[in-house]
Amino acid sequence: MDIQDKDTRMALVARYLEAETTVAEEALLAAYYAANEVEEDERAIAQMIRMEHANEAQLSKEGAEEFDRIVSQAKSKQPKPRIRRMVWIGGVAAAIALLLVLNVTIPREAEPSPAFTTVEIAGYVQQLMNVEDIEAVTASPVKECVLVTATLSDGSTKMFIMNKDPEEGSTSMLAIN
Repeated sequence: MDIQDKDTRMALVARYLEAETTVAEEALLAAYYAANEVEEDERAIAQMIRMEHANEAQLSKEGAEEFDRIVSQAKSKQPKPRIRRMVWIGGVAAAIALLLVLNVTIPREAEPSPAFTTVEIAGYVQQLMNVEDIEAVTASPVKECVLVTATLSDGSTKMFIMNKDPEEGSTSMLAIN
């Protein structure tokens, strides 16, 4: 390809603008426009190609070798797995220490104590089991009260809510069904 011939060059420029040129053809155009004075009708395209390929002209074999040397040194300076593991363990230890410190220093609202102790609930369940028609009883504490379910001998179930008056200490049961 004779790049010195203007018709050939302009055909190549037209292909370049349509993104149909190869890398070698673009390098040929860049080299021509970098080394030659162009006419007015080619100035804009010459400037565009020069700008696009400006970095390529600055790269040399020595520069590429220096780049490869720097990259290989950077790879060899990466922390070893043992060091990474130690850093990771240190980070985990710091996080645990922070959680412990925060757990100690953050004031917490006092959680309400349950109204019934386990022994009291067991006593009430035992009393319900003494009733003739009841075959089984389950008791589930829910905040300040206890949800009691009694299974009768005919297979039906009855539900109760057991409450305790905090001032008097008396217990009451409310039948739900």
